[in-house]
Amino acid sequence: MCLSPEVSFSLAATLAVGGGFCVRLARRVDPTLLPLAIIPCVFGVQQFCEGVVWVGLERGDPALTRVAALAYLFFALLFWPVWVPYSMLLVERSRRTRWFLRAMTATGLALGLVLYVPVVLAPSWLGVAARHHSLHYDLVSSPIFDAVPGVIWEALYLVVVSTPLLVSSVHKLVHCGVAVVVSAAVTYVFFDHAFASVWCFVAAALSLYLCVLFGASARSVARVAA
Repeated sequence: MCLSPEVSFSLAATLAVGGGFCVRLARRVDPTLLPLAIIPCVFGVQQFCEGVVWVGLERGDPALTRVAALAYLFFALLFWPVWVPYSMLLVERSRRTRWFLRAMTATGLALGLVLYVPVVLAPSWLGVAARHHSLHYDLVSSPIFDAVPGVIWEALYLVVVSTPLLVSSVHKLVHCGVAVVVSAAVTYVFFDHAFASVWCFVAAALSLYLCVLFGASARSVARVAA
């Protein structure tokens, strides 16, 4: 995200350690919590990919930049819209909420494929540049943005990744949902030039809250969701 590859790599290392802590507790308490527990680890991999994007830009290596950007966008565009509702589905026990989460998972998969597949099939539709110490991923050449304005895609994306948290029976995860929405709004207002990069960076940092949640009350999370 901001400033330099060192920032992305440092956050990636922090997330790897925090995610490992969450995974260890989840395995001990309730395996259904594992998809939720690995979220910091996956964010760590994504931030590592963005660090490589920075390296590619600094070296003037378009091939490295493109490969790293596609790896980063796999998580940003396709993985998270599926994984967030899916991980919440596994810990949720309310039948009505589970049906909603199934619908969100399917919607997230469809949304992710529509956003990500075109830039994989036609890499020339993807542009990457450093702007104001942040990375800008330019996808507007993709034909999907001719059919539907980008702001609509962004709003739908926000709904898919935030509402599964907001409807959770685990109240502390609702706090995460509120933080996701607030961070998206703030990022859109102040960092619209690099929204995807900055918001993912902020969301990655927010995922460290799961370390606090698992450390303080992993057993209570399992009980509430049961």
